[in-house]
Amino acid sequence: MPDAGDVTPVGGTDPLRKVADAPIGVFAYVRRDGTPNAVPVTPFVVDGKVVVTSTLAYVAKAAAVRRDPHVALLAGGIQLATTASVAVDRTPAWFNTHIRDAEIEKFPPTKQFLAIPFHECLFPWYSARVVIGLDPADVTRTDRGDRVTITTINPQGLPRITPIDQPVDQPVDEHCGALEVPGVGDGPAVVLVHEEHDAMADLRQLTLVGVVRAGRFTVHGHRGSLAPQPTSLGAQLATIRSMRRSARSNRDRVADWPVAVAS
Repeated sequence: MPDAGDVTPVGGTDPLRKVADAPIGVFAYVRRDGTPNAVPVTPFVVDGKVVVTSTLAYVAKAAAVRRDPHVALLAGGIQLATTASVAVDRTPAWFNTHIRDAEIEKFPPTKQFLAIPFHECLFPWYSARVVIGLDPADVTRTDRGDRVTITTINPQGLPRITPIDQPVDQPVDEHCGALEVPGVGDGPAVVLVHEEHDAMADLRQLTLVGVVRAGRFTVHGHRGSLAPQPTSLGAQLATIRSMRRSARSNRDRVADWPVAVAS
């Protein structure tokens, strides 16, 4: 089980390199109601700064960061707890200049999108990106992975991500009613479990929402599932149509956001 003291300052390594090399990480932010949330993300390092991005189909986490800039990221065994800023490029310029090759390597489905003739006309919302840039911060290192984590908010208002060791005989799933989390501070919390299968074609995530009291996390509800997700052509087309609708409705939402410049 997690121990809040089981982290060490980073020394003798390049934390940015570890983040840049990580194919996936956990990004935490503060919801409108002041409770934490955590989602899997693909982390990048651009011009010496850690960034996470989303297509125009998914802007909820960026909107939350604009309301409250306190964030955390755990990737490659490196955790940053800091503040962040948000910008958007509604064209492919920023994406193509800064992260296109890295995203293809980390997230193979991107290559399929970009291989489609006239993809920038057919799917303009995919290469257009909302960019969340994390401010410089002190970082800590953990030897634990990020498949199962619990996120809380510390007294300074910063999300804190703590990896959870998962005993084989105590699976963390939607039927889990409570977890022992020694060393984790009291308050609202979310447990995130993420799994990636079939070269990132099947993404599964489960979020348990609850509260920590005296080292025990009690589950009040859940979102998502760890069940296999459909990957057939029909399912992919349905997902693309849904993303296109979401992106179209989000264009007005991001219209007055700062512009991400492709330097």
